[in-house]
Amino acid sequence: MTLRQRLWKWLKRLLVLALLTAVAALGVGLGSYWHFSRDLPSVDELRTWRPPQVTKVTCRGGAICAEFFTERRTWVDVKSLPKHVRDAFLAAEDADFYEHHGLDWIGIARSAIKNLKPGGMKSGASTISQQTCRRLLLSTERTLSRKIREWILTPRMESALSKDEILSLYVNTIYYGHSRYGVEEASLFYFGKHAKDLSVGEAAVIAGTVQSPHRINPLTNIVRAKKRQRYVLGQLWKKGFVPQAIAEAELDKPIVLGPRPPQPVGQGYAEEVRKQLTAQFGEKTVMEGGLLVDISMDPKLQAAAEAAVRKGLEAVDRRQGYRGPVGQIEPARFTKLRPLLEQRLAEAGKRRPDEVLVADLTPLKDLTAPVEPDADPFAEPEEQNLDEPIPTEDEKLARAVGVKTLGDAVETVGVVSSVDAEKNVAVIDLIGREAELAFDSTKWARRRTDSGLGEWPKAIDQVVAVGELVRVRLGRALPASTRIEATLAQVPKVQGALLVIEPTKREVVAMVGGYDFATSAFNRATQAKRQPGSSFKPFLYAAALETGRYTPITRVNDAPVQVRDPFTGKTWEPKNFEKAGFDGPITLRQALTRSKNTVSARLIEDVSVDGLVTMARKAGIKAELPNSLTLCLGTGEVTMLEIANAYATLHSLGQSAEPIVIRNVARRREGGAEQVLMAREAAFEQTVPPAIAYLTTSLMRSVVEEGTAVAVLELKRPAAGKTGTAQEYRDAWFSGFTQQYVASAWVGFDDHSPIGPLETGGKAALPIWLDFMKAAHQGLPELDFPVAEGVVPAKIDPVSGKLAGSSVPGRQEWFLAGTEPRDEAPRPGTEDPNDFMLLDGKKGPR
Repeated sequence: MTLRQRLWKWLKRLLVLALLTAVAALGVGLGSYWHFSRDLPSVDELRTWRPPQVTKVTCRGGAICAEFFTERRTWVDVKSLPKHVRDAFLAAEDADFYEHHGLDWIGIARSAIKNLKPGGMKSGASTISQQTCRRLLLSTERTLSRKIREWILTPRMESALSKDEILSLYVNTIYYGHSRYGVEEASLFYFGKHAKDLSVGEAAVIAGTVQSPHRINPLTNIVRAKKRQRYVLGQLWKKGFVPQAIAEAELDKPIVLGPRPPQPVGQGYAEEVRKQLTAQFGEKTVMEGGLLVDISMDPKLQAAAEAAVRKGLEAVDRRQGYRGPVGQIEPARFTKLRPLLEQRLAEAGKRRPDEVLVADLTPLKDLTAPVEPDADPFAEPEEQNLDEPIPTEDEKLARAVGVKTLGDAVETVGVVSSVDAEKNVAVIDLIGREAELAFDSTKWARRRTDSGLGEWPKAIDQVVAVGELVRVRLGRALPASTRIEATLAQVPKVQGALLVIEPTKREVVAMVGGYDFATSAFNRATQAKRQPGSSFKPFLYAAALETGRYTPITRVNDAPVQVRDPFTGKTWEPKNFEKAGFDGPITLRQALTRSKNTVSARLIEDVSVDGLVTMARKAGIKAELPNSLTLCLGTGEVTMLEIANAYATLHSLGQSAEPIVIRNVARRREGGAEQVLMAREAAFEQTVPPAIAYLTTSLMRSVVEEGTAVAVLELKRPAAGKTGTAQEYRDAWFSGFTQQYVASAWVGFDDHSPIGPLETGGKAALPIWLDFMKAAHQGLPELDFPVAEGVVPAKIDPVSGKLAGSSVPGRQEWFLAGTEPRDEAPRPGTEDPNDFMLLDGKKGPR
């Protein structure tokens, strides 16, 4: 066989092999296509697809005070955006978007080669079409099978949708950092303007953020954001989207962010709204249905309520002592970290050119690098990488450090860098600035240990030490110094709540469920069931008055008493407050004013537990109440919402109604019309006789005028209320009202631990109530409570309880018509024979 023949033979073999290989490859390709095409989603639905809609909640005044969503976005049509905004996304992600058919095969090959190189940075070659397809139709798993399905689906999507439709889906669904989805929400958050109003430079920032939104957004890292912006601007020019002069004009301009959004108020209130909506309409409707919700919350009153709760709980917490620093760090370790911390602040975006940033060094207490926050749950790992070295553990730790804007009363955690015993001050390093902590602001800081409170500190070095991480509240700049005034702070462990009702509409205008919603979402105003203590007594007194056997001047013996509880079979010996003692026969008014437990015990024996429960139910208490005589002292557990609403019944002359949190719920139909799903107004019902409610309110007025709540006189307007303290100081209450508002305040620990010695309702809870009421009544007229029909006034001799007449000084008292005294008091110096029938001493018969 000649050489030529042998060559031809091998050539035929190679041709056959090539043909067989091609046929096999074609078969594998067709088989793979068939295999991976099975059960693929349809792309036709994307033509009319719209993402889940945001439910918007408006409060009094019409402002949006909350939004419920699975993804926070506002849809905009890409055709409504300026050309330079659309082009910025093309320049950043896919300059040939309008030229290819969904897949960039050259880019895919280039990426594959790069990924195969040892040590090569993993990268993708996803077009805008691929990213949109993956996000809306597929998962984000990083597998070959998903990639193949993506290659199959993307051309189908390109055939079903126009390029503008695909781009519109893309810019509205991608993630931009800080819980913002879609170009409109990103523009509003970062620049405080609509997407249609973005400049070329701002559009380049927004489009550039998409590559790694949690790391290069302009708020988290303005240095990286600027670097990415310059790249996008260069692409805009190189790809012919904008003239070179326009791109170059933006290159060296600083990124100027929009104003900082105001701090939200009523987060706990909004969560209660969400729960109520979910219970009625279901979670999917609430989170994705785009409901329009109108609620009772007044944002100004809510802000005042939150401030009052924080101030009140901090005061209680200080009386419980200082629990020590947040953590500690060795000075040498901090010195090593400091350059990275300085870089962290330098890279953080500013909302104003003159904005001063300081660090929150709380993460340094653990000295471990947490998982980077704010990552896009839909982004592939390969698309989050930047061309930069893998960060060290120290760099990760520095990135986790929070950044706060220096402002009045902002709290942050800094490290004690020095202690000057001679000047009695400590210097707190906040990276961006230094703060000066004077001893005078730490005098409260007795160290709290397991054995109790230590001695009062006498110098600053007995409170803080170098290397300690301490929480401080920042104030004004110190004169002739670059330092800031600071006071020692700590997050209270004690909790509290405040709930406010506008009684005429029975709307809940403010609700605070704890010190800080961010650290505890448990709503103690609606979810916690606690013992109201003596703040439950007004319902007992109302029940006694309703029997007709008692008037405000009926005398009941305040003396030691032992009662056999028929429900438990045990002997019960109620005690008065430890400082109160016993006063013998006193009027009902005096008994409630001084919160006499022995008198309450005698009253419930006469009124009965059933009588008290019936009155509580009429007022609006729905909780299960114990069958026990101790109920007269508030041992039944109730929610604050119940107590406040029951007090509103007394305020409203016995008219009860359900408290209203949500006023209206609607959804927007196609065409813009609204469909009302729910509308609520107070449905008042006369459950307590008006005269009884008025007399009870009259008794409660004495509590604030001369009893356990005299601090309320600072309001300088008519008010009524009652303090309450549960056993062992586990709960402290004050509930009360003016003609304009009903409010209830509570303080206690979630685990029912004692608050502390003498932490009564008047000491712990009343200041919260009072601080709020002072703010709420600014500019409001002074209004008295209207007098109910069926009650009459009479001038009474407080000694004898008879009509004062013309010869005896007296005070006005109120009675049910027909129960007022008929006889006049004897002249001064004369004996009344009836006095001999009074109870013997202070231990008369029961």
